[in-house]
Amino acid sequence: MLPSAELDQIRTDLETTLPDAGTIYSLSRTSDGMGGWADTWGTAGTCACRLDFIAGVESVTAGALIPYLRAIVTMPQSTTITTQNRFEHSSGTYTVQSVNLGSWLGVKRATVQKV
Repeated sequence: MLPSAELDQIRTDLETTLPDAGTIYSLSRTSDGMGGWADTWGTAGTCACRLDFIAGVESVTAGALIPYLRAIVTMPQSTTITTQNRFEHSSGTYTVQSVNLGSWLGVKRATVQKV
């Protein structure tokens, strides 16, 4: 087992190798006054990241070709992100499908799908 100081140093070193930046958004719902609501996505934070595409599929809907893109986002272990968030990278906006929450890891990884 690694001493916590060594694990902290590994996490710091890994964070400096992440080439990009991303923004995490959280959802706020406000009443529209007629029994419904309006969704608003507000900035919850930013982080260093790396985005790696892992799968791509296309489907045909109403005669249009619809891409389905999935990716893995690697970010610092201390980043706060859940499946209730959205993630934005220079290549687009993504919904968060799952988050790897292992406490021993050097980085945190989230599986995302392009919106």
